[in-house]
Amino acid sequence: MPLLLVAISESRAAVAFAWGTLTGAVFLTGGLYWFVIVMRHYGSLTVPEALAAMLGFLVLFSPFWGLWALGEFRAARRSPRLALLLAPFLWVAMELARTYLITGFPWNLLGYGVRPVGLEQIASVTAVYGLSFLAVATTALLAWVILEPSRSAPRWIAAGWLVLLIGTDFALSPPVLPQPHHLAILVQPDVPLRERRVEQWAPWSNPGPLENLVNLSLRAVKRNVSGTSGTPLIVWSENSAPFFFNRDPVFRGALETLARQAHADVVANTVTFLGRGVNRPQNTAVILNSSGGLILEYHKIHLVPMGEYVPWWLHFTEMGKVTSQVGDFVPGSRYDAAPTAEGDLVVFICYEAIFPQLVRRLTPPGPGVLVNISDDAWYGHSSARFQHLNMARFRAIENHRYLLRATDNGVTAVIDPYGRIVAQAALYCQTALAAHFRVLSGRTFYNAHGDVFAWTCVGASAGLLIIGMVLL
Repeated sequence: MPLLLVAISESRAAVAFAWGTLTGAVFLTGGLYWFVIVMRHYGSLTVPEALAAMLGFLVLFSPFWGLWALGEFRAARRSPRLALLLAPFLWVAMELARTYLITGFPWNLLGYGVRPVGLEQIASVTAVYGLSFLAVATTALLAWVILEPSRSAPRWIAAGWLVLLIGTDFALSPPVLPQPHHLAILVQPDVPLRERRVEQWAPWSNPGPLENLVNLSLRAVKRNVSGTSGTPLIVWSENSAPFFFNRDPVFRGALETLARQAHADVVANTVTFLGRGVNRPQNTAVILNSSGGLILEYHKIHLVPMGEYVPWWLHFTEMGKVTSQVGDFVPGSRYDAAPTAEGDLVVFICYEAIFPQLVRRLTPPGPGVLVNISDDAWYGHSSARFQHLNMARFRAIENHRYLLRATDNGVTAVIDPYGRIVAQAALYCQTALAAHFRVLSGRTFYNAHGDVFAWTCVGASAGLLIIGMVLL
């Protein structure tokens, strides 16, 4: 609310933009402080270098808030009420810009902070942007009450709005679901980053760690398969260890044997290469059926900038490679799901969990389940892993599917189609989480139609700004 009131009451456009940019910088710093930790501890940067890289990041992304404040300032010069009406529409437009522009970085959008589980179900229609809209609309109504304290209409409208939100939360409260009966084994290997050298993990030189993961998976299936139906599913997390499915017969053979012995479908992470060259790697999830046959190779589509690749416009700057292990990965382009006897397996990798439109395009209308593999060990002991989990939850709501999330050392969890965590493994330990899920079908409005709401907000923002310039 302070940013909204400043943007409306400020007398100069440059100052409004500056306040908005400063607000964005404070918000990003508070939510992404771990960025410096990652670059310092795992990127081999000095503290000044890590802080300089963080400053460059803030310079790139904080102006989104500044532009929102500038739009509010322009509208307020015509009418403060117009600015208040514009606020939630323009905010969603700003968040959509954060999703698509400058590589896209929609981390910690405002809507993720809306906690009532009933209101969260609105995301099945609007994606997370609808919850951001509700938060800013509520702020705008309260600001109206503050700006016009002598009028009763703002107070009554704000009170009615709050009653509507409470009623909506109650009406959309998720039901108790039938007991799920499909078995999932989510393997959390807990591999410290310092132990991911080739000589320690390459199966051809040290098969022990790989055999340990296979045995851990087999034991978990045998202990928990009784009373379940269908084919079990084993999911290994994303892992930076040097596993090459198409070039290492030891690793490939281990996965094929695991699938056959467990009579389970298997999802695992690997690195594949485009064509015959060795210099065009792809971050890939391989999916095997219970006979050990390869069903699908899913190549990660949305790569991590400055982590898995360097954007072209940063190639000639010092900011380019912020970690010593940065890759030159090539993005995938196919939005494919893996067909199994139980339904489609929709796999997305790590960072892709924060992009609503990507997961939506991956999710077909037929029976299926979402699988997210991630390597959140890079975040250290920061809050980033919990932020990542919270954002991933919304992909389950938006597409009304169970989400199975396997990570290197946490947070490994099963999330139901209403965004509720129904099973979770302990952090920072090697374990296999045995949990159950259901294969669901059907399409939510968002899954069928995409970002209609968000683009409508873009159009409404433009329309309101034009009205303010022409008619007021």
